[in-house]
Amino acid sequence: MNFRNKLKSLAQWTEVWPAQKTDEMSKIAKLAISQGWYLNEVFIFSLYRDYSKEEINFSDFMKNLIFSEWDQHWESIKRVEPSRASIFDEAKHCFESEYYSAAIHLFFSQSDGIFHDQFDKSLYKKEGERARDEISTYITDFISKDSLEILFSQYKDASILSRMFNEVYTSMFSEVATDAIKDINPSDPESNLVIPNRHGVLHGFHKNYGNKTNALKCFTMLLFVLYTIHGDKMLTDSNI
Repeated sequence: MNFRNKLKSLAQWTEVWPAQKTDEMSKIAKLAISQGWYLNEVFIFSLYRDYSKEEINFSDFMKNLIFSEWDQHWESIKRVEPSRASIFDEAKHCFESEYYSAAIHLFFSQSDGIFHDQFDKSLYKKEGERARDEISTYITDFISKDSLEILFSQYKDASILSRMFNEVYTSMFSEVATDAIKDINPSDPESNLVIPNRHGVLHGFHKNYGNKTNALKCFTMLLFVLYTIHGDKMLTDSNI
C-alpha cells in the first residue's frame, strides 16, 4: 500500500478512533524503543493495521515495512533537509552496498545534526534529557482526546497526522537513556544492547554493531527525528 492509500485509510480510521488509542500507541512506541526500533506515524499506523495479520516477529515486520517504501523514505528525507542531500545519498549508498557500520555512523550523526539545527541542542546530550525538555515546549498542539471529531473536521489534510501523534512523540522522547543515547564506558559489553550505542560507535568503543538489522534500527531513529521536527512535510504529494 502506498502513502496515498495509507493517508486515505488513516482518515477513515480516525473517524471512529476511540480516545484511548493515543495511550495505547504511546505504550506500543515505548515497547518498540525497548527493542531498538523508533516508530513514526506511518509506522505506527501500519503496525496497527497490519501486524496482527502477519505471522512474523516484530523485527521482521519492521524490516518489511521499511523496505516497502525504501526509496520514498529517502526522497522525503532529502526534500525536507536539502542541505544534507549529498550526505544522505552517501548514507543510502553505504547501506545498499552493505557497509552497515558506515551507514550507522551517518544515521547517528545526521540525527544529531538535524536536531541541533532545530533546537541548538544535541539529541544525545545528558542522555537525551535536554532533547526531551526541548521537544516538550516545541510540540504544543497536542490532540485533545475529547475533541478528536472536532479536530478531524478541522484538519482534513496530512497535517492531521502530526496533531494525532504529538503526544506519542513526546512520550517517546521521555524515554531517556535508551541504548542508543545513554553514556557508556569502554568496558560496557556491547552484547547487552538492543540497538547500537552512538557513544560506543562514534568513539570506537564498540566493534560488532555493523549489521543490517542494527543499521535499520538506526535509520528508524533518523526518521523519528525527522517526523518529529518536520511532521506533515514528510508526507506530500511527491511521495504519497
